Amino acid sequence: MKNVYDQVQAFYEQHDAEGLVIFQEWVEGFLRQKAWQGIKDKELQDLWHSLAMFIAYLIHSDHEDLDDMDAQEYSLAIEWLSDQMDDFQLSLGTVRQFFCVLSDFYQYLISRKILVGMEELKNAARIIAGGNKIVLIRPEFSGDELGMFDTDLATVFSKYPTDATDALSKQISETVERLMAKLGNCFQQENFNEDFDRALYLYTGPFDSVPADEQDEFWLGFWDYFLFDYHLLQSDRTPLAYFDIAHRDSLNVDEREILHNLLYAEFTVFYISRVLNQDWVECVNLFTGKTFQLPCPDFDYKTLKRLLFFGHIFSQGMVMINYVTSIEVSANLRRRIKDEVVRQTAIFAIQNPGAGLSDFFVRHAQVVRHTIDVLVTLAKVNVISADQLEQELPQVEEKHAVHQGVHDFIASIAFQYGFSLFDIGLIQKMWYDFCQLTKVTVRKPAVWAAALLYAYSQVNGSRNIVVENLARDLGVAASSVHTNRSKLFTVLRLKKFDPRYLNEEGFIFLIFMP
Repeated sequence: MKNVYDQVQAFYEQHDAEGLVIFQEWVEGFLRQKAWQGIKDKELQDLWHSLAMFIAYLIHSDHEDLDDMDAQEYSLAIEWLSDQMDDFQLSLGTVRQFFCVLSDFYQYLISRKILVGMEELKNAARIIAGGNKIVLIRPEFSGDELGMFDTDLATVFSKYPTDATDALSKQISETVERLMAKLGNCFQQENFNEDFDRALYLYTGPFDSVPADEQDEFWLGFWDYFLFDYHLLQSDRTPLAYFDIAHRDSLNVDEREILHNLLYAEFTVFYISRVLNQDWVECVNLFTGKTFQLPCPDFDYKTLKRLLFFGHIFSQGMVMINYVTSIEVSANLRRRIKDEVVRQTAIFAIQNPGAGLSDFFVRHAQVVRHTIDVLVTLAKVNVISADQLEQELPQVEEKHAVHQGVHDFIASIAFQYGFSLFDIGLIQKMWYDFCQLTKVTVRKPAVWAAALLYAYSQVNGSRNIVVENLARDLGVAASSVHTNRSKLFTVLRLKKFDPRYLNEEGFIFLIFMP
């Protein structure tokens, strides 16, 4: 029986190499990397099968460059594979697995500097398979017209005839209000208390606090951040995504449709370029330059031209805007905000090679909010020092197996010390990098796990980990934890707010550094 490399060889012998976008050596290098990580031949064959199907589509479509593929092209690939391949089902499981394989493969290509990035692949995966059903991208669903519901959820515009708008607006507003009540009831339960407190801390920043008196503006902004942008400790999903999975069966058809639209919200920073008429204005995305139309807000024209807006806009099906903040800025300050966030995205890309602005916004929308606030109110020249991009980092190459006991021990204890699922992934990445840069002898996995938690906390500016308490809990010597923490800092050349292991709290701390 042929092994996976024989299958790859046979495939490429049957095709003209000059006509292929994906080269044989790329595929074999990717598979060897997976084999080094312990993947067995049967699983390698499954990976190759997915890649072979994708290559077949590229041959069919005469595509010449992976970097040029957009989300719609990936949608066409999914549709073609479901029609042409008997074992490719148009189901969430099959499509998500397909995107997972492509994501792993692209990450390998990016690490080898063969591919520039994978933003469009991530965008396609989110749109096509990020909800509770497959959503193929077709031109007729591009959504040029935009509607909105304002902060009291009373005004809704949509793609319906004018004479139907009033009745439809009332129906949608009532549906939205019911849905929001259910969301509020869900996330104000006791089991979300830790998440709620953490979200408030991230939303206010390290030097501010929740207002003592009832301020509707504060809570409208907070709930907008919490539902759309906050990542839950246990699942790393946004509350909206969690609610969709856990409670969709308790919703009626209209509520599910509204929730489906909400799930496609995108955090957007924009300004108004011109007034089209008494009802509509033309807006410009500050970072992409793309234009779109919105209902005219209740400001005079001179004020409109000086405002920068940020909030969630979504254009899947019926299109709306949620709570939007506006702030008055000069054209020069607007450029500085853009430059600062682009620099922050470059810092984020150190941790996530190939990540773009949309990836940064998905993970760190609150960092963008705080950045705007700091530049406007504190008049800082730069929010984050250029040193963050100029740090010389050790080059990590896969050389050694990772001690699985330490890897698993981290996952088993991290939640109880307030770390999130996202944190666990970064701590395990710290351990992986350390193992590749030096030969490690592990006698007690608990000692290394404790040292990693401690080092990670220090990197992110947190004082929540007390070594003596942690050592006592795990039954190890505090001196050993300190010793191993020092080894981690030396070998990895760690420093405070190291971009490789910067979490959501750390990024916000970094913004407010003097």
